[in-house]
Amino acid sequence: ASAFTSPLKTTNAIDRRTARRDVAMMDISDGDASTATDEADNSNELALLLPGQTLRIQIGDVSSSRKAWKKRRRNSSPILIPCSILGMNREWMVRWNCMTLLHQVGEESSAADGAVAITSGKLGRAYKKRLGGDLQVHASELGHDSVESLLQALFDERVQAEFGVSTFVEPNHGNLVLTTALTRRQARSFSNSAGMVQFRPEVDENQKMIHTGLASVRLSSSIGRMPKFTQEVLGAALRVSPYDEAAEKYQQGDEFNAFVYSYEVSGDNESPLLVLTADDPRGKGMALGGTGTFGSSTRVFKRRNTKGGNFQHDTYERELSNLSAGEGPISANVVAVSSHSNAVFVDCGVGRKRGKKYGGGTTKVLGMLRLEDIEGEMDFEAGDEIDVYIKAVSPQSGRFMVTQDSSIKNKKQKDLKMEKEADKRKDRLSSKFSIDINSVIGNEYDGVVKAQSKSGNWCYVQPIVGEEGFDLPVGVASISEGQDSDTSYSSGDSVRVRVEGIDEKRGQLSLTLLN
Repeated sequence: ASAFTSPLKTTNAIDRRTARRDVAMMDISDGDASTATDEADNSNELALLLPGQTLRIQIGDVSSSRKAWKKRRRNSSPILIPCSILGMNREWMVRWNCMTLLHQVGEESSAADGAVAITSGKLGRAYKKRLGGDLQVHASELGHDSVESLLQALFDERVQAEFGVSTFVEPNHGNLVLTTALTRRQARSFSNSAGMVQFRPEVDENQKMIHTGLASVRLSSSIGRMPKFTQEVLGAALRVSPYDEAAEKYQQGDEFNAFVYSYEVSGDNESPLLVLTADDPRGKGMALGGTGTFGSSTRVFKRRNTKGGNFQHDTYERELSNLSAGEGPISANVVAVSSHSNAVFVDCGVGRKRGKKYGGGTTKVLGMLRLEDIEGEMDFEAGDEIDVYIKAVSPQSGRFMVTQDSSIKNKKQKDLKMEKEADKRKDRLSSKFSIDINSVIGNEYDGVVKAQSKSGNWCYVQPIVGEEGFDLPVGVASISEGQDSDTSYSSGDSVRVRVEGIDEKRGQLSLTLLN
């Protein structure tokens, strides 16, 4: 038998140690009442487990641990320590089951403004058919007189803010409806990987559900809309850092709450394996608290904007797509000064719409003020208020740049980009001169045409300085007044040019064609 298989019968022979206070959440009593049983009855039901849910576990034989990774980076591979699942909180089991069923079988409803929704009646039928439980029984055990009252209590404002699932009463028929912030595609994708693990109610404590040691696994030969399932013994393991194990952080018999990390149908020698972790797999902290719930904010679901329509948010004065280069001055608050990015990030009251792939709605966008664009000494701190001008807007990447240079006011982004390119060309051009360019302004030289412009009435000409001891780069030669503007030139033509200086707009040597 696998070392990770949860025992179907647990005794008190193990010398159980006191669980660490920083992870203990549920007080599951000793004795047969808190052990699994192989005598199934009508009260057994399935829990749909997804990463982040909390279960009570007991550490098993630490000497039977194995590495999680079989091939690469073996030395730093996490360790899987055998453990037994003891139980979970009834209220949170029902809450997660209802949310997952909503995502699995809910459909887009016009009563919910196109959001995925399910009525309390359909939810109750799906709960009984798929999981073998009765929401009315749970309602009675949890102190509610109806399923509707239970659902309203399970999905109050706090849970709605955390998980994006809420209830409302349909005005036409008076049905209680459960709705989600996920799109239909997101809901199906998120919920279809849930593991189905069997629990039964605690005999003397209605708030607790006890694991029976079994999981429900879909038969590989089962296809179609009515799949068939079989029950198999569930293995369980705690995923820990190899350094935790070396420090003897976990000992056989320890009890504490752990988060679901993953569920693998064939992860334990072709049998189902539930992997857990002491840390929230979504990076939300330890399993703290005393109610069997998550101890920190856990926004699992991506938001879906069911209202649609125009861009509106109390704190957003402007939409990113409506910004234009040259706008300003705009009052901005300094949010952070980053020496790593060599920039200051400021809040100008700008937001942008989030794509459907990421849940819709709106999100704040911070402006980036590079240190090189700051006028005067840089002595900003978070919370300071400054005036800035919009320098560049990138709607596709969801960013915008700002500057304190007032000279860009009312200039288009295209013009600013051309000026920037011209400045770069002038810098490169100045590095090529061994003399002061002003000393040759007005001088005439022979030259050779390198190319005729396709977009304007000018040529690119290489002046031939001769034996004067210096060279000039290729310049832009415009036709002088009095010459035929229809004259065309070909590469290699000999011409006479006059040096006019530097073309500030193009950042190149400016020439005039004389003949």
